[in-house]
Amino acid sequence: MHNRVLNFEQIEHFKEWGWVKVEQAFPRETAVSCQQFLWEKLRERGVLQEDPSSWTKPMIYIQEAYRSPEFDQCNTLRMANAIEELIGKERWTDKGVYGIDEIHSTWGWWPVNFALGAEQEWTVPTEGWHWDGIHFRHYVDSPEQGLLCLCLFSEIAPRGGGTLVLEGSHKLVARFLAQHPQGLESQAAIDALNMQHPYLAQLTGIASGQHASTAEARIHTFMNTLHRDSEGIQLRVIETTGSPGDVILCHPFLYHTASPNHNGVPRFMCNRTTPLKERMNLNRDDPRDYSPLEMSIRQALSDRETTS
Repeated sequence: MHNRVLNFEQIEHFKEWGWVKVEQAFPRETAVSCQQFLWEKLRERGVLQEDPSSWTKPMIYIQEAYRSPEFDQCNTLRMANAIEELIGKERWTDKGVYGIDEIHSTWGWWPVNFALGAEQEWTVPTEGWHWDGIHFRHYVDSPEQGLLCLCLFSEIAPRGGGTLVLEGSHKLVARFLAQHPQGLESQAAIDALNMQHPYLAQLTGIASGQHASTAEARIHTFMNTLHRDSEGIQLRVIETTGSPGDVILCHPFLYHTASPNHNGVPRFMCNRTTPLKERMNLNRDDPRDYSPLEMSIRQALSDRETTS
């Protein structure tokens, strides 16, 4: 049995809110080395680390995935074990590449956030809110995503471009997908749920709200206030922050979007997925075999039945 990475409180946090941070999932010095590798890739585009005047674009997408000695060292057993503690032991297709010198996976793509939205007042954006998975049809037990892993390669302070996540939204998505056993394409599903749920409609700007019309009002409404919807689901927008080497493990159904970077510090991060070997099983014979990921979905569906 491997040494546990996540404690009981962290796993419960994931189930309730849809995310958990693993600090130093890979070493800080390794993450910084990878950041330097990426700066060299930016130099090829005329963007120089030592010359902020060359940072003329608010966001630069490096649409490549890399393998190098630096990135290989990010494939740690600490990160792999934390992932398996959420999705279930030996249920992840890529577990074999972690901690094994001969086999490695690639890391990418890279949205390098220099100053996205810096010319405007910082607020909770209306655009971009989604859960991941444009490449597959979505079911409540879909295996393609596993988890969304937000992997940090730079310091990300508040208002520094950290991904915004909507806590509790994984429960909304679970209930919505359970109502569509025939499955839905990604964007069609997101658009339909945004239209259907009043809070999401206001968050995404589909419906205007008198209490969320200004930047300050949106921060108060969506970040400073814990909202409870008509079925008892608690929702709140938070910023993900952290240090190089931290990884935020997110539920595959969690709504998230890019945020403005007002710090003047370039943000380096990439997303990873942890696809499952087979579909999630929400009706296991032995309750002890449920993963926290499966339990979170079962709980969302069970709570709905209770409140109906």
